[in-house]
Amino acid sequence: MAVVSRRSPIRLWGAAIGACAVLLTACGSTPTENSGVADPAVPLHYATVFGVSSFDPHKTRITSDATMLNMVYDRLVHRDAAGQPVPGLAEAWEIDERSLTLHLREGLTFSGGAVLDADAVVANLRRALEPDSITAPMLAGVSGVAASDDRTVVVSFDGPGAQYVLALSDLAGMIVDPGAFGNPDKDARLALTPAGAGRYVLAASRPGAEYEFTARADYWDPEAIGTDTFVWTVMTDPQARLSAVSAGDIDVAITTPLMIDAAEQQGLRVETALRLDHMALNFNRTRSEFGKLEVRKAIAHAIDRQAIADTAMEGHAEAATQNFPKDYFAYDPDLADDYRYDPEKARQLLADAGLPNGFSFTAILLNLPENVQVAQIVQQQLAQVGIDMKLEPLPPSDASPTFYRGDADAFLTTFTGRSDPALLLSALFGENSPQNPSRTTAPGFREALDAANRETDLQVRGDRLGEVSKTVSDNVLAVPLVFFELGSTLTDRVVGYETNLLIDEWRGVGIAAS
Repeated sequence: MAVVSRRSPIRLWGAAIGACAVLLTACGSTPTENSGVADPAVPLHYATVFGVSSFDPHKTRITSDATMLNMVYDRLVHRDAAGQPVPGLAEAWEIDERSLTLHLREGLTFSGGAVLDADAVVANLRRALEPDSITAPMLAGVSGVAASDDRTVVVSFDGPGAQYVLALSDLAGMIVDPGAFGNPDKDARLALTPAGAGRYVLAASRPGAEYEFTARADYWDPEAIGTDTFVWTVMTDPQARLSAVSAGDIDVAITTPLMIDAAEQQGLRVETALRLDHMALNFNRTRSEFGKLEVRKAIAHAIDRQAIADTAMEGHAEAATQNFPKDYFAYDPDLADDYRYDPEKARQLLADAGLPNGFSFTAILLNLPENVQVAQIVQQQLAQVGIDMKLEPLPPSDASPTFYRGDADAFLTTFTGRSDPALLLSALFGENSPQNPSRTTAPGFREALDAANRETDLQVRGDRLGEVSKTVSDNVLAVPLVFFELGSTLTDRVVGYETNLLIDEWRGVGIAAS
């Protein structure tokens, strides 16, 4: 069969939750462009780049764990491929200026058989709000959670709340069986053994190597299950993933920029899209020289982002000027020229900071091929202005926790796109966020974010989010590098797959019936 290579352009996607008191009605899975009849009895084998650090959606330290957690945990709100909110465990909801009312589906159960009712949701949302939860910043401003009956949950907030609907399509909206948490022993078990209400249960695992999921017979949306057995294998080498797909050992492999051209040259089916995920250099502003604004600005001017997109990403990327890509509703074109590549200006800024001879720091990074290549290019570019960036590659499961604990000067990483722009900004730069080791933020950041979250009109909200991005950019809280294409390389037998603005959902994906 001839190669099918499809690239999806970024569209004007955003968190359009509508005006106050919007009611969304129930719906199930919708057919995809690659729809076909799947045979659930045929296992689906997928190659990914890393495993999961924890099966506890509220207490994990790595937001990218959401990719695999989506298999075993259902969320109150789901998203379509364009990132728009659609019903999940909540079949409908209403939102006004002070509250979000969620109406749960009838007859929901956890994989262990316990009933998933309003009390279970309340227990989860209260846990998601605990200060040590990675989800707490996503729900900042929530003042109360209560059940008004067995299937109705009311979330109250004391400030702006336009972001909460999509917040509940993320880690914060993943619902855990309350019987599986509540004391240290239970929480420790939960990190290794999920207890959810999703499409699948974890049947077997070799942590960091392979995970086997089996489908639930009583899941509320049977069309979302395309295979009864879904095996995830960790393969960090892009060429190994391609070889496995080509040989038929793997049905689908995550596809990063270094794989795209090679996959197409081999005649393989490639489906990718430019997503919200982007690489960035993040600073711990309490370490090295990063407390000085001039130093952070110098680094921003010393990096040639377009060169990174053209070389390390082999052209399958967009040079980043902020935390959102062009044509996305939260993108602010006024920020595009703030930090043009200008080594001479970088040297002057270093001199202004009292560092005419530069300085040295250590950046940790994910030990993945694209991340290593990008880090090496940044290292070379910074060296040209007198900055010595030492590189310390770490496994994905170790890198993020190391930085978030405050044990590293800087982190060259991939910021995983979040379901709502406010969630990304608050997680990365919020003063009390566990993902912000600096524990400080830019002046006016909180006020600008609150103003954005008061708006439900997409265009107005986009403008307000641009003001938040300006506070981040003016203070160089991080240096965005590139947005890049992501997706899958697939055999011709795979049906139901479609690219997503955020993470692949895998709803309805399976192997075509013979």
